[in-house]
Amino acid sequence: MRWLSTAAVAVLLLTAGCNAFAGDDAADQGTVTPAPVPTAAEPDTPATPDPPPGVTTDRLENVALLSAAHRQSLNGTTYTLNERYSEFAIGNDSSSVRRTETVAVESPTRYHDEMIRVTTDSNATVERYEQSTYADGTNWHERRDNGTVERQRGEVQFSRDKYAYRTAFYLNRYAVVNQSATAVVTWDGSRAYRIRGSGGEIPATEQVTEFRVELLVEPTGLVRQFSVWYRTEERIVEYSFWYEDIGETTVVRPAWLNESTPVN
Repeated sequence: MRWLSTAAVAVLLLTAGCNAFAGDDAADQGTVTPAPVPTAAEPDTPATPDPPPGVTTDRLENVALLSAAHRQSLNGTTYTLNERYSEFAIGNDSSSVRRTETVAVESPTRYHDEMIRVTTDSNATVERYEQSTYADGTNWHERRDNGTVERQRGEVQFSRDKYAYRTAFYLNRYAVVNQSATAVVTWDGSRAYRIRGSGGEIPATEQVTEFRVELLVEPTGLVRQFSVWYRTEERIVEYSFWYEDIGETTVVRPAWLNESTPVN
């Protein structure tokens, strides 16, 4: 059985060779350190948007900054501006003034302004005045009606949006108050800031007994709604404006331009 011994020796040699090669490879590779297992990243907390210019999370701080941002937000867009003014005498005098105005603005030189003013004196006599102004980009046309229709026209002489400047003017005049508070609200599906204030002044010598304002402001600084109400010893006054169809307003030529009324 000599061939069995020889075979056994051969198997041992082969086995020893395999073990030796494995040992040499392990020695060459060194110690392997397991890689750290990644952990799930914590979700980022959404950053809170900054309030509009001139506004803090607590109050209305700088009306000049807000009115400038409001005016800039209207630059290059179309919109419909609505205004309402009312004034009522206090005491035995029952006189009053009411004014409503709607302005469609397609550009600083193309717009349509419709205004109606109704006055009532202490004898309950009512007077109504209507004025419509249309600008087609080159010329403006105006129709006035206080019982007698008058028409005028001329060339557009300016390139700035006078209606954006007008509402900014009223913000500077009436939104400066002694006390105010800011609240974050959802308006028309978007974030907005509602500001309520009191303790303002008016450009008159009358003593103000009550004064309050309210603004609805978009993050860009556009004041979508504004109202002021105040009371003196002689009268109660309320003024408000609000915007509609921003970016979607078109100006249509009014029908009265086809009338045969003489033009001055």
